[in-house]
Amino acid sequence: MALHLSPSDLGSKVTTPDSSTSQDVSSLLNFTDDGQTASLQTNGHHAEHHQEQDHTMESGRQSQEDEDQDSERRALALELGQGQEDEAMTEEERRDQLEKERKATVISNLAEQRKMIGSPNGHLLEGDLSLDARLDAIIAAEQEGTPFPVYGLDEQIANNMIENCIGTLGLPMGLAFNFTINGSPLVIPMAIEEPSVIAAVSSAAKTISTYQGFRATAPERNMIIAQVQLLDIKDADMDGVMTKMQEQEMAIQEEANEYCTNMVMRGGGVQRVSFHRVRRHVSRESFKGQDLLVKYGVISPQNVPSRTHSVLSTQGRCSEWLVVHLHIDVGDAMGANCANTVAEGIAPFLAKMSGGRIGVRILSNLNVDRIAKSTFRLPFSHMGYKSLSGKDVAVRLLEAYEWADLDPYRAATHNKGIMNGIDAVALATGQDWRAIEAGAHAWASGAGTYSDRSSEHSSQSESEKQHNGSKRKFGQDTIGGYESKISRGDAYKPLTRYWIEEDEERLAQGLKGQDALVFCGELEIPIMVGTKGGVLSTNPVHAFTLGVMRYPDSKQLAMAMVTVGLAQNFAALRALVTEGIQRGHMALHARNIAISAGTPPASVDE
Repeated sequence: MALHLSPSDLGSKVTTPDSSTSQDVSSLLNFTDDGQTASLQTNGHHAEHHQEQDHTMESGRQSQEDEDQDSERRALALELGQGQEDEAMTEEERRDQLEKERKATVISNLAEQRKMIGSPNGHLLEGDLSLDARLDAIIAAEQEGTPFPVYGLDEQIANNMIENCIGTLGLPMGLAFNFTINGSPLVIPMAIEEPSVIAAVSSAAKTISTYQGFRATAPERNMIIAQVQLLDIKDADMDGVMTKMQEQEMAIQEEANEYCTNMVMRGGGVQRVSFHRVRRHVSRESFKGQDLLVKYGVISPQNVPSRTHSVLSTQGRCSEWLVVHLHIDVGDAMGANCANTVAEGIAPFLAKMSGGRIGVRILSNLNVDRIAKSTFRLPFSHMGYKSLSGKDVAVRLLEAYEWADLDPYRAATHNKGIMNGIDAVALATGQDWRAIEAGAHAWASGAGTYSDRSSEHSSQSESEKQHNGSKRKFGQDTIGGYESKISRGDAYKPLTRYWIEEDEERLAQGLKGQDALVFCGELEIPIMVGTKGGVLSTNPVHAFTLGVMRYPDSKQLAMAMVTVGLAQNFAALRALVTEGIQRGHMALHARNIAISAGTPPASVDE
């Protein structure tokens, strides 16, 4: 069965972030079982609207009227039962025939309009109506009078964005279908050069949406952490400095907010301050270099950490650094520039208060205040795939997950697949995918906590405490009673988690045994995104891709991204444990081979 999204699913009115202008969305997308767009339905208002705007399209309008008349004549002939062949058609067949003719007419007319605009990609429209239909889905959500930016990023704008610019680099951008997140359908744009990723996530989303869909959460406040490193605080003084600074937390917060007044006026700004002691553990090679610095009087012996890693081994030594975290609510911005400004601005104030020396001042890309999570639950009856039963698929999926949990070589590839999906959404929507990657792999390595020398100096937020608690349960008793992630030496781990449990609702319905079991999947990951500021206002494509998602706030975008990551991982594991990934992947990769061999784009599918 195909999934149908009505105009209300995409929003009957589309309003751009920069304008109050609204426009009727009159398109209806039909999605096939494999997640591809099969057809485009429209009531014609969108095409008529553009025709009225531009008198140069008179010929296109006349052609449309002629074709409409032909369609009406054919419809009348069908209704009167004229023709021996027509008389043999059922009523349902007549309706299907009329619908196909109407769709072809509308698509043809819109294609002509885009050619008249002068699209450099106009040749792609010739003989490829499926691509045409996908583009029309975007046009239905565009700002009034503005064509879809098929030209991509303007080179002059690009030149102002970076140094030594010589051009721009394009990536294919597609749509992932069939997602239902927290009860609402969502079409998600993805930019990626790798074949099969979009098809895979669409297929997985279809499977999961046939039951309850995905449930996703993200923090209400969009926080970022600014770090300030304070050095040269003697070990004997560290306890007193920590106590003093904790007592002055409100004063620090007020001073820091002076460097982000705009955020404060929007209801954000520095919300709290936390303090962390970082023990200096250095290698033999580091000692060799530091010994030379001491020998030639570049640094003081007190600034060299103890070879025994004991902070009490030498009087007057500075074996720890004090790191101050400023937790800033940045609204719907990603917040990197804001965090760096606050860190640099508040550093002298902190140095004076602590008696330490200012070190590095920078944001952190490992942010436990921005943990997004997506989950799903599937009965075995919904998990059958290819020739395998749902029970067999579930068992094999758990075995594949267990391997990733036990072997970092496998975990690295496991997590790379997750990031295939997340990064593609990040690229399409103008996010810093490198920051997301950094945070994800740090999280997978068991990072995000500090081992304070004494518990009374720990100043963790509730989210940090919850995170640390959940990490100690990560993987525990899900398959074979694993030891906790922390106690196993913080080894690199898979970002997803899978398990099987009895479902209370199914038990209440009287289901027993295997019928009461559900396969559960979860992805929990720090995702730093923003829907305001940054490059979003520079590259026009991002306004359209966010428009496809109904202009989400940062929380909604993070939930969509973590859900795509989970769907991609589920799809990849399902393929790996059944037919393998090469069969489907290479079938799609054959298109790239055909293009490299010189096949015209319109003939690739043949």
